[in-house]
Amino acid sequence: MKFTDLEYFDKLSHLQSFSKTADFFNVSQPTISFALKRLEKEMKQPLVNRNRSHDTFSLTEAGQILEKHTLNIIKEAVAAHEEIDRISLPTIEFGLPQIIGNYYFPKLAKHFIGNEMFKNIATHEAGSDLLLNALKDRRLDIAIISSVEPLNVEGLEAIEIDRKQYLIVVNKDHPLASREKVSFQELVDEKFVALKKGFVHPIAFRKLEETYNIYPKILYETPDINILKKMIAEKNGIGFIVEIAVSKQDGLATLHIDNKKVPEFIISLVYKKGLKMPGIEKIVEELKNNDIFAEN
Repeated sequence: MKFTDLEYFDKLSHLQSFSKTADFFNVSQPTISFALKRLEKEMKQPLVNRNRSHDTFSLTEAGQILEKHTLNIIKEAVAAHEEIDRISLPTIEFGLPQIIGNYYFPKLAKHFIGNEMFKNIATHEAGSDLLLNALKDRRLDIAIISSVEPLNVEGLEAIEIDRKQYLIVVNKDHPLASREKVSFQELVDEKFVALKKGFVHPIAFRKLEETYNIYPKILYETPDINILKKMIAEKNGIGFIVEIAVSKQDGLATLHIDNKKVPEFIISLVYKKGLKMPGIEKIVEELKNNDIFAEN
């Protein structure tokens, strides 16, 4: 079975025209017809019901089955081609969310400074959800991302490296500012400002809402943690933020959430299983086996 025959068949299934398919690949119409005949001979089944007078057709049941699998075959072939091409590329694509990057990247840089392999890392910043999708799509090689549950994603290796707590963050003049903790139930009438979809924070907050059936109003969403903290400082609302994203320099008050079932900010090193790139295995081992993430 020729891969090009499958490519022709896939495009033929979408365009439903032999002449249009031939034009798309810049080949003759008989080339498409012969490819179809070879596939039908291989499958021992007719794959199309053809209307020659109108140059159109419909897929038979066997054709529909082959088309479904052809999509997967082409997708995997393209992915394999991209991965093989990248063997010769020197750059390892490394994903870091803004919050995790702000907290850990100085420690990573300090550890790897002067190391040759550190020169081959290109970092990409986005929310954990977006980075996870980029890993699944093979647009990233490795990432340090957060989740509300331990990660178990087919095709990816995930190594948990730390867990942090979410806090309620308020302006220092807020009535809650003098307290050390607050229950989520007490926040039902509070107005929140929050991080946008694509980050793990909204997922954790939604889980907390559903657990206690409490749904505070969210006034505004932003993709930038620094803007979020400034909005809290300017009394635009209160926040739900992981502890590593808030420092004394922010001039904000933080409270622990006094409930038993509060989602955790789980930090994991994630990379594609079996990924073959020069230097990637060494970087993974370095990150797994050093004490970067245990430092205070």
